Amino acid sequence: MRLLNKDEIVKLANSYAKAWTAHDGAAVAGHFADHGTAEVNGAEPVKGHAAIAELTTALFEMFADLHMMCDDIRISGHNAVVTWTFYGHHADNAKFAKISGWEEWTLTDDLKIARSRRWYDPEDLIEQCGEAAAQMN
Repeated sequence: MRLLNKDEIVKLANSYAKAWTAHDGAAVAGHFADHGTAEVNGAEPVKGHAAIAELTTALFEMFADLHMMCDDIRISGHNAVVTWTFYGHHADNAKFAKISGWEEWTLTDDLKIARSRRWYDPEDLIEQCGEAAAQMN
């Protein structure tokens, strides 16, 4: 295992946030290893680029003007915690939402995400957008 440096991981996190903001599910998925997994709030993980792109595209459809910002990063070896904020207007009711959360990443030597566990407060999202946002949980 090679030693990953913070600058590389910061660059990865910023590129990842940029792909989210560009609404490019394939680019988001491209940050993952071929058999990488992503899970949201402890739900069953999805595996592979196609499934990860599909998961992200569902969020783009719910928030057509979604923007994501990388807020902070904590690193330990091949593990990182990336805190983020996303904001946008819900497609069904145009209500504005600003949600903060984090992802726990396990990284490969070639700086791909092998595993991502994403966390946010679903009640906060429902409070901001109403029951229309419940389908995201």
